[in-house]
Amino acid sequence: MSHPPAPLTPEPLAFMDESESDQRTDPDTYLLAVTLVRPGTVDAVRSAMLSLRAPGQRKLHWHNESSRRRALVIKDVAALNAQHLIVVRDGRPGEASERRRRKCLARMVWELDLRGVTRLVGESREAKQNGRDMQTIAYLRANRTIGSALRLCHESGPREPLLWTADCVAGAYVAARTGTPGYFDTIRHAVQVIHITADDG
Repeated sequence: MSHPPAPLTPEPLAFMDESESDQRTDPDTYLLAVTLVRPGTVDAVRSAMLSLRAPGQRKLHWHNESSRRRALVIKDVAALNAQHLIVVRDGRPGEASERRRRKCLARMVWELDLRGVTRLVGESREAKQNGRDMQTIAYLRANRTIGSALRLCHESGPREPLLWTADCVAGAYVAARTGTPGYFDTIRHAVQVIHITADDG
């Protein structure tokens, strides 16, 4: 594994969401996206994301937005004081989604640990699924793939606007993989993409 750029200072907070690509045009692809924000800018970034929510929306969700709204949203996300990291896995046909997630999560937390991240917030799913994430972190800590400082917690999507940022970055990247590159071109300058494959384990 190659070393990343120098870490943000002070240590950033990380907010994570996932996506699966189009199974017809880009099959067997799973990705995790993380938004990295310095502690002193969290409130400003959170407020900016809240301002992008349309009337009646509980949360901003890329999948539910129109093309016009997506273009406006990703432009504003690209202007945030934040950086983004994507880990994308090209898996084997028929491979379980949870296995793809586990492999992406393992690489993601390794990358975050190198950057000095101590708090990772993921969008809450079912309790059993959240538990699998925690087991992955515990395993990586036990075999010393990562240090002891990084902690994962899960938060409800509507309650944490910074999760929406990662969702938009993931959505823009999936769009680029499936024939609509313009959204990701807008934010490409702030995103590092790491590819892993089924051959990596």
